Amino acid sequence: MKFSPLQKFFIRLLIVFLIQLTIKGFDRSFSGFFPLNERAAVFTVVFTSFWLFCWYIISYLNKRIYPGETRIQIGLNILYSLTIGLISNNIYMWGDATIYNNAHLWEEISFINPELTFGLSIIYMMIYMTNLYLKKSINYKEQELQFKELEKEKVLSQYMALKAQIEPHFLFNSLSVLSSIVHTDQNLASDFIIKLSKTLRYIIAQNQHTLVEMSTEMNIVEDYFFLIKTRFNDAVHLQIDLDEPTLKSTYIPPTALQTLIENAIKHNKLSKKQPLKITIGIEENYIIVSNNLNKKETGEENSTGLGLENIRQRYLLIAQENIHIKETKDTFSILLPILNHSNYERFDH
Repeated sequence: MKFSPLQKFFIRLLIVFLIQLTIKGFDRSFSGFFPLNERAAVFTVVFTSFWLFCWYIISYLNKRIYPGETRIQIGLNILYSLTIGLISNNIYMWGDATIYNNAHLWEEISFINPELTFGLSIIYMMIYMTNLYLKKSINYKEQELQFKELEKEKVLSQYMALKAQIEPHFLFNSLSVLSSIVHTDQNLASDFIIKLSKTLRYIIAQNQHTLVEMSTEMNIVEDYFFLIKTRFNDAVHLQIDLDEPTLKSTYIPPTALQTLIENAIKHNKLSKKQPLKITIGIEENYIIVSNNLNKKETGEENSTGLGLENIRQRYLLIAQENIHIKETKDTFSILLPILNHSNYERFDH
């Protein structure tokens, strides 16, 4: 459950108010939990304001200092609790002695005042550990839901990949090309069969995974594009501008690039005079798949747009990142956020 900043403020205010009530209840100089006098009111305002201020400061520090290291943060918060307890004790001691001339009440109490200092420290750590437990529980439940959603999306991904690339027209077109070359160029036909087999095997096998290494995806993209190139010859070109470190360190949902290549071919006219040029490159934090535009006439193309939507949903589930689409008069580009090994380990390791 997520709280707004205002809701968080009132929850913290209530907790701190209850803490100062508890202190007043056990402090005999206040004569009960609800003494109606100036000294009690000043104590409430000062104590509540100071602890609220410390709460916000420490929340900020916890987000900035070792945010993923629970043990280190617990150690740091023990130090914070002792510091806050000691400062609270001395503000109370100094204010009571100076403003209300109650120095005689503190004559036998040391600077540290262990009962109050450690008592406040324990209260602080109880609040911190309870808050930590609740956050962990909520994050765990959210992660469980996310994994379930991802499993559903993986099934949809398999369906979409098979529908987009193993659907009858893909196989019929491939077999048609194969039948036209099998008697005229046996070497080409042999290569075609091998690459078609590898492509189909990859689509089925790798869709069991959430992410694959970019180098693995690019190997099958080259095999897949060989099938496309054999069919369309010089009417389509593919340029890959990815260096070896990028191929080894970057991850991508399986068949995402094949889907984008198929999308470019499906939506554009292809001819030797005006070839379709597809480029796969990198820019800042994105893998970019772009192509020149020579759109088919309205009604000539048959597409539901499910391929792009499927890729968008997978990126949102895997990394809470969105893909971006840029279209100009001459080019169409899809920007895929770069995913790294930590994304891979989260789901597939």
